[in-house]
Amino acid sequence: MRIFVVALGAILAGCSAPPPNPANDAPIAEIAGRIAGPPKNCVLIEQGVGLNIVNRNTLTLHSGRTMYVNQVQGNCGGFRKWDVLVVEPIGTQYCKGDLVRSFDPVSKIPGPTCRLGDFIPYTKG
Repeated sequence: MRIFVVALGAILAGCSAPPPNPANDAPIAEIAGRIAGPPKNCVLIEQGVGLNIVNRNTLTLHSGRTMYVNQVQGNCGGFRKWDVLVVEPIGTQYCKGDLVRSFDPVSKIPGPTCRLGDFIPYTKG
């Protein structure tokens, strides 16, 4: 009986929401050694290049030697590392204010919808 209770507790703990991650605002390791440029409102959409989730509120986009960091606007709930992103750009660029949604790739349950912020370019020095 005791093993059953312990096993049931472990199963239920796995179903609960993950605790808040204090590292969500931590510096991004990939920008170490890079030089920040002025913020951009838009960046060109390149075939085969997409937005990557760094933490709940931060996305990155790699374009050649430049990595763009985007902090989503407002308190939209944020993304999880394994979420699939669906971006709704207008035209051929990702721009500040464009909607980005997520969904869980296994359950297909939709996640939050957020608006993109400024794109901060970081280039290798």
